[in-house]
Amino acid sequence: MLYPTIPTQLHGDFQDIVSIKCLDTIEEAVKEFEKLENRLRSVNEWHTFSEKIKTKFALFDPETNKSSTILKIGNLIKIDIPGPGNPSGSGYDWTRIIDIQTGEESQNFPFLAIRIKPCPAPDAKDQPVAHFYNDEASNTFIVRRMGTCLYAEVHGRNEIENTNDVPVLDFVRNKAIALGSKHGLGGLNWLGFTQAILSPAE
Repeated sequence: MLYPTIPTQLHGDFQDIVSIKCLDTIEEAVKEFEKLENRLRSVNEWHTFSEKIKTKFALFDPETNKSSTILKIGNLIKIDIPGPGNPSGSGYDWTRIIDIQTGEESQNFPFLAIRIKPCPAPDAKDQPVAHFYNDEASNTFIVRRMGTCLYAEVHGRNEIENTNDVPVLDFVRNKAIALGSKHGLGGLNWLGFTQAILSPAE
């Protein structure tokens, strides 16, 4: 695969956030890209890369009902956003990893892409999606190298408020968080995220 794929935008809102850092030589860029890949894989550590990342993320294995450090399709990401928690998610928003894409170094355009979608909490599979967006939405996280330049990206697609057929408390909370996210407020600062993944504070 030469380039990562991003879902088609069909409904609701979308966002494309990209941060770029260029280095002096290919050798430097190759070495730094390895670190960049490792940072994107380290979901449990994302919030430690910058004070701008107010939200905490944690990998979760739905088969063992335990936290995990393994990035694989089917694992969940538990999201702890500052402010009111999601009632249907025991205080958290939940997403499932549905795709992992890689581009090989030999192609000179290496990348790692992770796609997630909202889902129910792991102990409530027959319950509503525990997220402020419904399950049509997705986020695709990408790190890539093109020549001497490194990129960190977040692409949101089909972002629709999760306010249909949900309990009243979910409705109120999800509408407030979705509105804040739409206007760049609240804990999900994706520009701060891409900048931190690309160049974390020492």
